[in-house]
Amino acid sequence: MPMEWQDGWQEVLRCKWSVAVLAALGDGLCRPSQILRRYPSLTAKVLSERLRKLERLNLVERLSFDGYPRHTEYHLTADGAVLARWAKGLLASGLSVDELTTILRCRYIVAILRLLAERPRRPKELWARLRIADKVLFERLAKLESLGLVHREIVPTRPLQVRYHLTERGAALLPLLPVTARSPI
Repeated sequence: MPMEWQDGWQEVLRCKWSVAVLAALGDGLCRPSQILRRYPSLTAKVLSERLRKLERLNLVERLSFDGYPRHTEYHLTADGAVLARWAKGLLASGLSVDELTTILRCRYIVAILRLLAERPRRPKELWARLRIADKVLFERLAKLESLGLVHREIVPTRPLQVRYHLTERGAALLPLLPVTARSPI
């Protein structure tokens, strides 16, 4: 489901570990050690930074327990629960956390996917709508093709024509991508 990005959420959702932490909290993991076990390449320092950032944005609340052993738990707020459902949907798409981060960080990738959802397009049409450098456009298209989100078709005409289509995987991911106010289209 598309969502309007709130102030501050955009930065959080473009961070691969913030998306992963939100998804873990949405799955019921509430202690930092549980989250670290789920994501072995996540360091304690980065996890602590992400949890503090999420707490500052009122997406999670921190509960400290005295006693033995002392421990801390994090729970989602109402806004955090919305984002956690969204993050879990993204992670369920089959893309890795790094691939999702690449998509979320680049506004042109999301814009290209939205344009291709309307109909197959030639690179020239995409360029006319987006007004970005050819090199940037072709780098983004190559990235989307390597992720299996778009398919390049070469039409045997004179001169040869190239068209890009959205794949089923790209079409399934598109409703999960946020609608941004910064979108170039």
